Amino acid sequence: MAEEPLPLPRETLDASGRLCPYPIVETARAIRRLAAGEVLCVVSTDPGIETDMPMWCRATRHEHLGTFREGRGFKSYVRKRTG
Repeated sequence: MAEEPLPLPRETLDASGRLCPYPIVETARAIRRLAAGEVLCVVSTDPGIETDMPMWCRATRHEHLGTFREGRGFKSYVRKRTG
């Protein structure tokens, strides 16, 4: 069964070179600018994002679409909750 492609992000946040908690703090700020259902892509070099982003999404009820390693960094996709 083929995986569905990720939706195009409405906005991309580059948190490269910054450590926890910066990527999550900036994600919280950026997600406020999006409409419900829109997607944010967070680029980070902090490996902690692999656990931090899913946990933050569960706590805030946003949808974690996935965090993927790309070279030395990571891309994390979050869909803003609806309703």
